[in-house]
Amino acid sequence: MDDGTRAEADVPPGRGRLRGALNTVFVLVAVAGIGLSLWALVSDVLDLRTRAESRERIEEGCGGLVDPDRVLALNGGVDQVALSDRHHISTERTDSSCVVYRVGEPRSAYGRFSLDLTLYPANPDADEHQVDAEHEPFDYFTAEDRDDVTAAAQYTLPHPLGDGGLGEYDADTVTVRALCADGGGVSSVRAEVAALYDGPVTSGDRRELAALGRQAAERAAAEKGCRAEIPAVPSALPEPRTTLVAAAEAGGTCAWYGRHTAAHGQGELPDRALAAPAGKAGAHDSCLLAMSPEGTERIWPAYEKSHPDSADLDRMLTLRPLWMQTDTLVGDGTRGLRSSAVNRTPVLPGTAGSADGIWWASSVCDGRPALHLMQVSFPYDDILRDRLEPLFRAYVEDATTRRGCTGVTFPAASAFAGP
Repeated sequence: MDDGTRAEADVPPGRGRLRGALNTVFVLVAVAGIGLSLWALVSDVLDLRTRAESRERIEEGCGGLVDPDRVLALNGGVDQVALSDRHHISTERTDSSCVVYRVGEPRSAYGRFSLDLTLYPANPDADEHQVDAEHEPFDYFTAEDRDDVTAAAQYTLPHPLGDGGLGEYDADTVTVRALCADGGGVSSVRAEVAALYDGPVTSGDRRELAALGRQAAERAAAEKGCRAEIPAVPSALPEPRTTLVAAAEAGGTCAWYGRHTAAHGQGELPDRALAAPAGKAGAHDSCLLAMSPEGTERIWPAYEKSHPDSADLDRMLTLRPLWMQTDTLVGDGTRGLRSSAVNRTPVLPGTAGSADGIWWASSVCDGRPALHLMQVSFPYDDILRDRLEPLFRAYVEDATTRRGCTGVTFPAASAFAGP
């Protein structure tokens, strides 16, 4: 008789146990899934909290001058950062900075981003900035090719942002300037931002750095009542390089040199050059010139013969390479300039002269003071003694003509005669 129940004989042996086991597995998987979902939710909340705390740190440490999200997004993006306790941006000081670090493993931090803010007072006499004019372009001890020290410089030259009116940049740093209208307490604002992380800076990050620098300069200028027209960030920022090329092939900021040697011959002058694009409105541009090992081997024996106490050829090739660098500075960057860290001879706008292997001339570019400098390594200055004056004149004439500068003051002939 059918009593409404299924006989145990209707269930195949073992299937009940299998079904129970499967149910248990399904329950465990469901519980695990819920747990993982909860953990993912908690993790997301923690990440959001970490990012919010990082944003607050950047906002406070950098004086509210830069967008924290853009700083966090650099180099692929991070959520957790720390700031140096020793640095804090304040528009109440002429110089201040902030440094942002990426937090890694416990008790470890890695460089990420820095902002240096400089406010130049309207009264030049109240400006206490001091800057050394001397350069050291080649790394004699750790250069990759000790047999060819002048093949590459240890720094890149300043590249103009657009025509240079916004500022300039190099391998990992961008400098933006806001030129203030007359009548306020500040002459100009300079915001310098740098990528501190390892590895090359991508073109995208370089443009982000430029945007952050512009943002910082604009916000700082507004806080100080500085009325300034700040150009937009250009779309293209050519990648700076350090490798020198044949001087005849260099254009840009070294184009003047190619024209000079084409007209007057090379002789003992440098056969290598490192140039950057030339911007007619730039506040700083440079041209680096150097002699190759082959060129040094060609000209050194004659000098060594007339100067028995000079270094031997091997030492010249490795520790005393022959080089020179020209620089033009326009505006407040001419303040507080000194010839070297040792003698610190003032290099003042409106003057001309020489000291410590540096020659300088002055002019006025678009109403702002300008200095034009040429540094020559020792004893290269002695080797080129008869060619220094026409070479420097060629450089200054090019730099001032390109910018439309007037009132050029040039060193006397005696400044090139040597000691």
